[in-house]
Amino acid sequence: MADVLEHIPSFGDLRASSAQVSAFEGARSELAQAGDIPLEEIELGAVVRLDRGFPMIATAAGALLRAEHAVDFAKGKRGKRGGRGGSGRQTARARAGGAAGAGAPDGAGVDGDGLLPSIGDLVAVRVSPGHDMGVILRVLPRRTAFERWRGKSRGERQVLAANVDVIFIVQPLGAERDTLPLMRDRVARSLVLARDCGAEPVVVLTKVDRCEAAEVVRIADDLRRLAGPGVRVVATSSHTGEGLDEVRACIPRGAVGMILGESGAGKSTLLNTLLGAEALETNAVRERDDAGRHTTVARIMVALPEPCGVIADCPGLRSLPLVGHERGLARAFPEVVEASRACRFNDCSHVHEPGCAVLQGVEDGEIERVRVDAFLALAREMRVSAQSLDPDIHL
Repeated sequence: MADVLEHIPSFGDLRASSAQVSAFEGARSELAQAGDIPLEEIELGAVVRLDRGFPMIATAAGALLRAEHAVDFAKGKRGKRGGRGGSGRQTARARAGGAAGAGAPDGAGVDGDGLLPSIGDLVAVRVSPGHDMGVILRVLPRRTAFERWRGKSRGERQVLAANVDVIFIVQPLGAERDTLPLMRDRVARSLVLARDCGAEPVVVLTKVDRCEAAEVVRIADDLRRLAGPGVRVVATSSHTGEGLDEVRACIPRGAVGMILGESGAGKSTLLNTLLGAEALETNAVRERDDAGRHTTVARIMVALPEPCGVIADCPGLRSLPLVGHERGLARAFPEVVEASRACRFNDCSHVHEPGCAVLQGVEDGEIERVRVDAFLALAREMRVSAQSLDPDIHL
């Protein structure tokens, strides 16, 4: 098996916006003026690997080094304004480091103060002569942040990847448990998360060689209707090479992607095939139900061969609960939201009321029924989930 570190991206493989470069310069000056750190020891870097040990940082100066967090991180003071904890009412997104502003145009972004670094983050890192480890001093504002809900009632979220442009939603075919309704549910909630992040979703069907061609076409067409116009649905096989060139076309040089899917979905196998090397560990799964243990334990970025960009590989997720992703829901199903504004009743459920513009759109063939069903199910889930939060949490 090839060494995965051979495929770690350099800083030049990634993209820093002008706002992020400006934020780095400001942080660099501020940290140096405090008198503790020489200006020349503060470099711009990117987090390219996270595991149970120390983060790995690729620097603009060309170094690839392990890093630890500055003391302020350990104390909860993760930026010039300190931590975001404390008393008083606060939003769930603020507690998590937030996605407020995620997906904003280049030059805007998510405030970097108060954030623990995630894979894909740009950071100010101290690189001292004679030391083989760097020290992360500041996380810079994010262009985008892909978050997952960590459960409980306190609005806790985890950022899986930062500054991503494309989310590859990986769905395997051929297992008995993967019924079409289950696949629709996974894809729909993944679309909401990707749109909330501000990244471009791409649905990637893997292991299509396990199905008859007609079955693949039927499932792909169904998921295209669910995903809506403008969302690519690509059928692939790592064994035959089918669809892989189309996947590569979705991640041009300078772009950063992330692979999202359950354990056993074929994410690492897909990445190995795109890399042209067995760099990422894979495990066999039961073909009947694709059950298998987590293969990927670290979050790692790999640079694909030219002319492609960078992809982040993350551990498989067993579930994708939605809490506080109303923005993503509206972005994923814009025609449903737009039609609802013309409903006769403000509290229309879009199920049975007279004068429902959404149902009229379905009847007229302007809105896909499968998209309305997905929208209503996810909206209902988010309403119920929001009611379970502690009363001082505002989504």
